Amino acid sequence: MKKTNLLLAVALAVFTLNAWADLCPKCSKLAFISSIGKCSKCENHTSSGAFKLCNKCSAKSDKCEACQKPVAGKPIAAQPGGRKAFPKHWGAPPRLQTKDLRPLPGGYGLGSSTVAKWIQKNLDKDAKNGVPVPAPAPPIAIDPVAPRPVDPPAFDPNAKARELAERQAKVDTAKIKEGIKGWEAAKAKCKGNYSYKIGFQSWVGFGHETTIVVRNNKVAERHFRTFNRARPIAPPRPGGGAPAQPKTISWVETGKAIGTNKGGAPAKTLDELYKIALETAQKPLKQFERRSIRSDKQGLLVSCYIMDRRIADDAPRNGLIVSSITLNKVGTASTGETGVTQLTAKDNGKTITVKAGQRIEISLAGNPTTGFTWNNVTRGHEMKLLGEITHKAGGRALGAPGMSTATFQAMKLGKNEISLEYRRVFEKNPPVKTFKVTVAVAEGGTGRAKPAAGNNQARIAELKNEIARMKDFARRARFTPEGLRKHNAKLAELEKELATLQAGGGKPGNVKVYRAPNGKPFPTHWGAPPRIGTRDLRPFPGGYGQGSGTIAKWIQKNMDADKAKGGPGNKQARIAVLEKEIARMKDFARRARFTPEGFQKHKAQLAALEKELAELKGGKPGSGKQTDVPTFEEWVKGGMKIPSGRVFIGGSPWFDERKGERRSPREVYKMLHGGEKPPVIKPRPRPNPSKGRFPAHWGAPPRLQTRDLRPLPGGYGRGSSTLARWIQQNLDKDKANPNRGKSSKDPKGGVLPKKISLKDAQGGFAGFTGWVTTINVDGTWNRRQFFNQQLRPIEKQGKLTDAQAQSIKAAIATAQIEKLPARLGKFRGANPHVLTLTHGEKQIVLTLPTGTKLEQPQPGGKLIGTDAFALVAHELMNLRKNAAAPKPPVIGPFPGLPPGAIGKPAPRPRR
Repeated sequence: MKKTNLLLAVALAVFTLNAWADLCPKCSKLAFISSIGKCSKCENHTSSGAFKLCNKCSAKSDKCEACQKPVAGKPIAAQPGGRKAFPKHWGAPPRLQTKDLRPLPGGYGLGSSTVAKWIQKNLDKDAKNGVPVPAPAPPIAIDPVAPRPVDPPAFDPNAKARELAERQAKVDTAKIKEGIKGWEAAKAKCKGNYSYKIGFQSWVGFGHETTIVVRNNKVAERHFRTFNRARPIAPPRPGGGAPAQPKTISWVETGKAIGTNKGGAPAKTLDELYKIALETAQKPLKQFERRSIRSDKQGLLVSCYIMDRRIADDAPRNGLIVSSITLNKVGTASTGETGVTQLTAKDNGKTITVKAGQRIEISLAGNPTTGFTWNNVTRGHEMKLLGEITHKAGGRALGAPGMSTATFQAMKLGKNEISLEYRRVFEKNPPVKTFKVTVAVAEGGTGRAKPAAGNNQARIAELKNEIARMKDFARRARFTPEGLRKHNAKLAELEKELATLQAGGGKPGNVKVYRAPNGKPFPTHWGAPPRIGTRDLRPFPGGYGQGSGTIAKWIQKNMDADKAKGGPGNKQARIAVLEKEIARMKDFARRARFTPEGFQKHKAQLAALEKELAELKGGKPGSGKQTDVPTFEEWVKGGMKIPSGRVFIGGSPWFDERKGERRSPREVYKMLHGGEKPPVIKPRPRPNPSKGRFPAHWGAPPRLQTRDLRPLPGGYGRGSSTLARWIQQNLDKDKANPNRGKSSKDPKGGVLPKKISLKDAQGGFAGFTGWVTTINVDGTWNRRQFFNQQLRPIEKQGKLTDAQAQSIKAAIATAQIEKLPARLGKFRGANPHVLTLTHGEKQIVLTLPTGTKLEQPQPGGKLIGTDAFALVAHELMNLRKNAAAPKPPVIGPFPGLPPGAIGKPAPRPRR
């Protein structure tokens, strides 16, 4: 302690001397020992936080580090002029000076008269004492060519963000230019005939949509409509009416009327919009702005806009915003092109197929002078009425009848019905005439009216039911954006197929092809797979990927039926399945520890599969001969392919892991097609029962033991004298009664006194799922999986051995299940891990936190409720895990301990 204080005092003295090295007499009396600060001139570290100058700056200016005053006995750094230093023996100049400014004697620049007198006085003393007069400071030569000092650039906090914005603008500009090139190619194909939509929809439901129709690169039509969310109609009350529905606005502009209405998007071509998009992409973004660039499935640019990120809902967007682009070749009757389908009253009730974008002109007899007109009552957006229904009189006489013409355009793929009614709009009477025609919009339409096809009626009915189901599901479901796109794509595909079949297209007997999750199609004669399946995940037979057990059974059932018929395609599929299963069983045999009985079963099953594989390949059973095996030269010319169905577990056939070298092609060929003896599967020897495990009929060893350490009798290692006496007593009893412990049956006639089961359940979002292990009184046991209250078929089953029965009975007796409380565990959160142990009529429930495993019981000390529960539960879990190769029984709460560690003293609990 004294040495430490002495060292601190010495260090403080040294620090104080260093700190006082460049201080004036006034500041030298103070001890500056606070934290280190920064110099006011060079910003380096000072000797103390109270100092204003560092040692270097103080030495240059000969000023005090603390107060910046001249230090006594040291040369002053510079006179007021700041160029020539005073001699050291002059001391410090006067501190109190006048405010006048005059030239100082001796070439010391300019200063006050007080300093001038002080300098002249010192010069006179030096001349009297013979001190040489210092030479005047040479004038500073200024090189006119040398660069003048430039101020450092001012710090700009937004420079990095501005650089990133300019770089992003270059990248976005390149994208827009690439999109414009793609548009030029698409415009050439459609010859400048297309239409596009621009719309807006608020998150509360209202919005509007504008459709611009372009023909020959000129805007020909502009359609506009508004929409709003429909209000629910409540049941009418007495004296009240239905709520008013939101009003909508719609109009169509053609010819010279285009642009007269104020609402809607401007009448511009896509070429004009893409120029705006290019200007938008070239603008550097601000910190609160975001630019969005998107293309549709056709590869056409549909959006390039800038949005303010500070606005959460309905933020304004500046730039190109197009909902959809439709490319078509629009023809008119006047030009004589083939893009128009003519219909008359003879086509009423028929079905036609047209292309997307094609026009349909319907000519019907009428006489508006009587008050009756043809009115459009078509629903949906697949068919759009272009303009209004026009009428042309058949003669010059007043009131002469004529022909009314309605022109529709197919906007998108699907099926719709055009419906026209001939009635007086000012009357509520039913229409006098109606005209209906079903239009199927497909990629390749005929444009001719045809009756509905009579073939494929079963497929048509199936498609109708599926489409109705999907539409009903869409009204009730909550889709993600990606899920909605998939749903709409599938629905459009079904509607397209239905329209083709109803229009007489397709091949007779056309059947939909169903595919597995991995994309592999199912055979068409299998039909549709089951729609409702279980939630388990397992490999499908036949190489169809993975899925539920319901579909797996359906696949296996169809494969068995095809096998019975002897189809050639099914033979190859079965060969692939057999090769994969044989490879899996051989790999399992290298890693497993068989019992003699289990090894014989495994070997017999493997031999049966190899026999079936040899018969399918055309060789003799058991000969191992394979047909259609290429020669080595053919195999090399064919690209050295691996046979289908062959699986290499743990590595590649081209690399030898044992040697760390690459195999040659001939070595790989021998491995694949023979030439080497097949590996002999030998059962791995079962581990000998260690002396660290006591016989089952001995029961549990004493839990309270002494702390001495001595050799245990019977070769059980080392332990306490208490454990040694217990072992010796049991050895003496076994010697006196050789048949002790050999009877495994209960006195009542069964293996166990009561039925026992363990239910391991984990809670989740959809409910509880897990496993149930049940052991009956006769010793038979089984294992099942469950989901909520639904039990699934038995996955594993067997019968207890004598050692297993004794181990379970010993654990039940040690744990004293009958005395345990009905509920254990204090976890009350969501998704608990619940274990339920049932022994006869006694039921104990243990609740653990989510995902927590049941710990092993701690050896030594008192056996509390949770440890007693775990003692019995782990016995049943070990039975489930070791169903293939049961291990020697573990007695008492000491599973997994090494030999000789059972008798060691129990650790003392911490206080």
